[in-house]
Amino acid sequence: MKRRLLTDLNLAICVILGCLLIFLFSFKLDGGNVETWQMDFAEGWTYEDGTEVDFNNFRNDVGTHTISRVVSPDTVRGTDLCFETSNLFFNVYVNDELVYEFHPSLPRLCGKYYGEYIHTVDLDVEEEDSVISIVYEPLLESPWATFRYMELYDGGSYVTATIRNNFGSFLTSFIALIIGLTLVVVGFILNSGTDRIVETVSLGTTAIILAAWTSSGSRILQLITGNPAVVRVADYLDLIWLPIPVMLFVSSVTGMLKSKVKAINLSLVGINTILTFIFVMSGKGDYNDVLILTHLIIAFGSASIVYMIIASIKKANKINNALKSMLVAFGILIFTGIVDAIRYYTFSSKDSAKCTRVGLIIFVVILSVYELRAVVDINRKSAQAEIKDKLAHVDGLTGLYNRLSFSETEEEICKSGKGKYVVIQFDINFLKKVNDNYGHVEGDRYIISAANIISESFSKYGKCFRIGGDEFFAILEGKNSEKNYDTAIEVFDKLVKEFNETHDLPVPLQIAHGKSVYVPGTDSLEEAEKAADKLMYERKKYLKASV
Repeated sequence: MKRRLLTDLNLAICVILGCLLIFLFSFKLDGGNVETWQMDFAEGWTYEDGTEVDFNNFRNDVGTHTISRVVSPDTVRGTDLCFETSNLFFNVYVNDELVYEFHPSLPRLCGKYYGEYIHTVDLDVEEEDSVISIVYEPLLESPWATFRYMELYDGGSYVTATIRNNFGSFLTSFIALIIGLTLVVVGFILNSGTDRIVETVSLGTTAIILAAWTSSGSRILQLITGNPAVVRVADYLDLIWLPIPVMLFVSSVTGMLKSKVKAINLSLVGINTILTFIFVMSGKGDYNDVLILTHLIIAFGSASIVYMIIASIKKANKINNALKSMLVAFGILIFTGIVDAIRYYTFSSKDSAKCTRVGLIIFVVILSVYELRAVVDINRKSAQAEIKDKLAHVDGLTGLYNRLSFSETEEEICKSGKGKYVVIQFDINFLKKVNDNYGHVEGDRYIISAANIISESFSKYGKCFRIGGDEFFAILEGKNSEKNYDTAIEVFDKLVKEFNETHDLPVPLQIAHGKSVYVPGTDSLEEAEKAADKLMYERKKYLKASV
């Protein structure tokens, strides 16, 4: 009850903090003694030829262009010129005086374009009407080279508002990222050494890549890093490499990890990666120029997924829970991806991952729930198997290894054919007398006490076994096994003496023992055990005679 209460308390804290985080970005205090002026500033701009600027149909032909407008001091005082650009170099002038410039130097790896970025320009306007001019140079002839959201606003408030307005999108991607990381960690911890690690880790990696790709549309990564070009490159690499974990996950679920279809898809991704880097690093083009190749590979991968699922269903003659979950999840994700691809090629939205982001969270939730349930179920069954194995190999009374485990150890030693071993046999004196006169409960107490003494003395150097009613064995391995025996037997004799001195026993506890050394190739393990048995019986007679 107490454990459940503590678990619920932790869960409640997480829920409260999560709600506060969401509330933080969705709530704004009204009032206060400082007002922030905000004004749409997209109207009133003209080109150098006097034509009015329409930012929805922006001039982006190659070359240098100028847009300008007249502003009064009262209009811009206390505000900044705030806007977003994509793939433009530009300078901002006030009365022909340069006040802001944006000409980032792009490394060859980043391609020819920097993507999208948010700007806040401090307008130093005098006491009279001034002319604001922006001289810009499009980096490509495309609707993706433009100005957006031209406003007069306090720069800090503009950035804060951008974060707040896009936080929902970013939070969706962040949740998918956390789920993905959790799946990867769970996969490595719980499925290490099993084939299922491919399935769990691949699903987690898929969620991580999709989360990274969809997060850039929120503009928050660009603001945090201050490097939109790197974020843009990461976007393209996410898309290029996305088919790898997806294909590994599907092929694992469908039992087709060794299929040629999987190999072909992974090879295509490798070829696409190499060709893209050669194309970009040679300066012949940009990632965007070869994006169609990535989209075609993704389309081929989607068709391959459909093929593998159908083949798996035909082979099994039914749709299992794994395939049902995968069909629903991938169906939703592929549909939203197609919608975003259409929106991208028709330039109908600046956020080219809006629909995919919704599909992503549904995809991740559906498959993560299935995967985590499957992992828990498998590990539960594995734990049960371990318990059964332990029960089969461990003596129930003493906790030492039992006769079955002793026989298996003998087989392993004989098969290895190398090493050095010390075998020690033990036997309790007077146990029959204790059982006959004081009962088997008392006899069990002698057996348990003897087992504890043997284990405490020898278990750090080797294995200890109970092979019969009052018979025990210890096997020490290694080149220092004889030295370890000498150390252990001193501890053993000391513990037996202390036990008899500190316990009021009707019959003293006597444990006879005999030891022999076995070296594979010189004699047999059976002969070594017989030698230990002989010495043990000699010790047994000596102890009885001393009473």
